[in-house]
Amino acid sequence: MKARKKYSERSVKDRWKSLVDCIADLLGEGAEVVLHDVHHPERSVVYIRNGHITGRKIGAPLTDLGFLMLREARKGKDTLGVYQSKTDTGKQLKCNAILLRDDQHVVTGMLCINIDITGTTAATMNGHKPPEHYHTNVSQVIETLISDASERADLPAGELSTAEKMKIITSLHLQGVFLARGAVKQVSSRLGIATSTVYKYIQCSREPAPRIRH
Repeated sequence: MKARKKYSERSVKDRWKSLVDCIADLLGEGAEVVLHDVHHPERSVVYIRNGHITGRKIGAPLTDLGFLMLREARKGKDTLGVYQSKTDTGKQLKCNAILLRDDQHVVTGMLCINIDITGTTAATMNGHKPPEHYHTNVSQVIETLISDASERADLPAGELSTAEKMKIITSLHLQGVFLARGAVKQVSSRLGIATSTVYKYIQCSREPAPRIRH
């Protein structure tokens, strides 16, 4: 199994690395181009150009929006369309992303482009919250999503009701967070419930997980 995963990492990178270089060379240093291998979303970045834009390196996880995109893959929507986001350091970005599929139409990778438009006339967020966060490890992604859910409920995570915790877990499941290793344990600890309860709530969610080849 370990050897197979290593082969998968090489195949995604080898297949799409030239495309990443082509786009990055064309757009220049102001454009971050990221290649993800979705077989291990908790450390999905296998190749990146101009990582100074978001501060990420090889081994960083999918963003929260990336998890959602992966979760929605079975619905056939392979690209997000152009959207704007913002880094923790205040850089305003113009972004797009696309799922990469193999010859059997199974999602194996994701290609993301983030162009720094800070200070330009295009840099307007229109008062909306940035749609994603650029973390360096999956624990930060999960923490952000739980914090956002707790904020919407206007209560600390530890004081949420059973119904609210179930709602959060269902939301996290639908966003694809539990595709990451260790996510169940972290969520159970953060919400103060048993891991078996987390699994129970996940099973209560109606939509199945996306098909990913391992």
